[in-house]
Amino acid sequence: MARADEIARAYATTRSVFGKLLVDHEGVGFMLADNLIDLQQAALMIDWCASVLDAGCAATTESSMAKVAVSEALFRVADRCVQILGGDGVSRAFRIYDGPTEAHKWSLAKKMKRDALHVNRAG
Repeated sequence: MARADEIARAYATTRSVFGKLLVDHEGVGFMLADNLIDLQQAALMIDWCASVLDAGCAATTESSMAKVAVSEALFRVADRCVQILGGDGVSRAFRIYDGPTEAHKWSLAKKMKRDALHVNRAG
């Protein structure tokens, strides 16, 4: 997804609209800033999940959380890139998934239920 952001950034910094660069229009600049934020957060989620796996844990909860957060963030980045590129962006759009978001959310909900039942039985 970083490549899509690079393409959108290059386009926004070279294309003029209404007498100024596209990036200088507040909405576009904000979209590019949001892309950087989402990409960094996604990288941090992946690193966090990998560190749990490296520690020898199964990381099923962490993996589901990371898959949901990262897939949603990457979709937002792709969507913003399409918006920035206008008609050119339609041919570049794609969505990255590692399973449906709902499946990972369901897995998290079941884990929370198991944890709560365990605490209630112990308490």
